[in-house]
Amino acid sequence: MESENIIEILNERIKELTCLYEISNIVTRHSDCYTDTMNAVVRAIPKAWKYPQHAVAEIQLLDGSFCSGTSPEVVVSQETEIEVDGQSRGTLSIHYPAAEFSVKDFLVEEAQLLQKLANEISNIIERFEHRKKEEILERKVRHNDRLAILGQIAAGIAHEINTPLTSILGFSELIQENEENIKGDTEKIINAALHAREVVKKLMFFACEMPRQMQQVTITPLLEDAIKLLNPSLQKAGITLEFIPAPEDKEVMIELDPVQITQVIFNLIINAIQATPPKGHIEISTHVDGKYLVVSFKDNGSGIPSGIKDRIFEPFFSTKIVGEGSGLGLSVVHGIVKSHHGKIDFESEEGEGTTFFVSLPIVSR
Repeated sequence: MESENIIEILNERIKELTCLYEISNIVTRHSDCYTDTMNAVVRAIPKAWKYPQHAVAEIQLLDGSFCSGTSPEVVVSQETEIEVDGQSRGTLSIHYPAAEFSVKDFLVEEAQLLQKLANEISNIIERFEHRKKEEILERKVRHNDRLAILGQIAAGIAHEINTPLTSILGFSELIQENEENIKGDTEKIINAALHAREVVKKLMFFACEMPRQMQQVTITPLLEDAIKLLNPSLQKAGITLEFIPAPEDKEVMIELDPVQITQVIFNLIINAIQATPPKGHIEISTHVDGKYLVVSFKDNGSGIPSGIKDRIFEPFFSTKIVGEGSGLGLSVVHGIVKSHHGKIDFESEEGEGTTFFVSLPIVSR
């Protein structure tokens, strides 16, 4: 009789350990989805109880509830509180149908297990909330970085918009003076206005804080648009820029967020401009390397000192004087590229310049 009790106790312990192990695996498998994680956890819990075929687990939280099955109208329950950072977030309960069971059917060890499971659920909630806060912070950092980029290229943007506006005013004055060429002049006014509107639309699209929108596109138009907007900054700095797209670029499709990748392009070109001396040269090129499209940003500036090469992607690390840079640019670039399942690397020699390589996975060709 005693040996039977020992075997029964061991079997219950095995069920408990198996349940905890399964929940640990669930957290790993469903790490990206809070709802899927909680639903999988609540379904696993009854297996650890003495009468699993009759047990119903229920997680009641402030932001929703999860249940392993349908509870009878009248139940007997074992319950414990779920706390996160010392504050109650809800309860974890195990129900048996009252018609067949009483509270005496719950084991003392099951009450201890219930508390352990509540702690595990608390950890899951805390982990997802922490990740959500990180995502919000990351979006704010990226948005602030975009606004900083707009500030840096404001003069160029003003020039880009001022050119079509000058055309609009000029041809409007010609219409007033000479009615014979109205049709031709009005067409030029319309084209200039459309050009100005497109510039403004691109800037608004880039500046707005919006959720990530993945699209399958070719990267050449994004590079060309960014270079065009930065052209006044290049002229002001006395730097030439050459863009050499790979012949097959038009056939290479990449899944990306256009706003975020434009942010990467802007950051790397602006960094190259700041590193390159007057009359210097920047070269941007693309090529296919296996499953990746690689975009190279090469300057002939002073290069990166060997002592800081392993720190350039660190947040807030900057070699610029105080007030000229936040040190977030390359950190943001690194985060965006990684979120696109890409790679970023660089080669640099002091006195000879730096080349950054952004590799993005190809969807199709």
